Amino acid sequence: MMVHAGYLFGQNAGAVLPSGENISPQGLTYGLGGSMRVHLMKHLRIGCEGFSSTMKSGATDKNGILQSGSYVRTGWGGILADACWRLDKVWPYIGGSVGGGAMRSLYIVEGSEDDWTAEQTAVFHKQGFGYVNPYVGIDYCITKRIHATFRLDWMLAFAQKQLVLPTGPRLYIGILFCH
Repeated sequence: MMVHAGYLFGQNAGAVLPSGENISPQGLTYGLGGSMRVHLMKHLRIGCEGFSSTMKSGATDKNGILQSGSYVRTGWGGILADACWRLDKVWPYIGGSVGGGAMRSLYIVEGSEDDWTAEQTAVFHKQGFGYVNPYVGIDYCITKRIHATFRLDWMLAFAQKQLVLPTGPRLYIGILFCH
């Protein structure tokens, strides 16, 4: 299980308000997820991963256009492979993952999430994407069966129809249960 925080870069050229303003939220993301790996050889591990991350865009909107309740939520998962060196209690690793996911964006421009009144101006969009995700990290062996892990990655997302893609760095901190 890993918690993570990151930064979402990107432009949303497709989200233009009736007033002509463009919505391009960028900012801090946070989320939860995990990975599962098996050792194939002395240094090679393969496995899978899955994560979900959210950016509250009302708090990070540079133009102050978006209202409370706006968000950009990303879910992704895929397969991974890495090279790991077992150095007593410290196991540094380098690797990458490939897979796919979906990004959901809700932009509330007028109104609030605090009532049951229909919003006058809101935009919702969902899009799929593929990704390649290089990473580096380090496991610290607390016990033989429990490891603390620290990982840094940079997601490189791609899609046919690009509005906002989840591109940017993330830092993961978590606990791994080993067998």
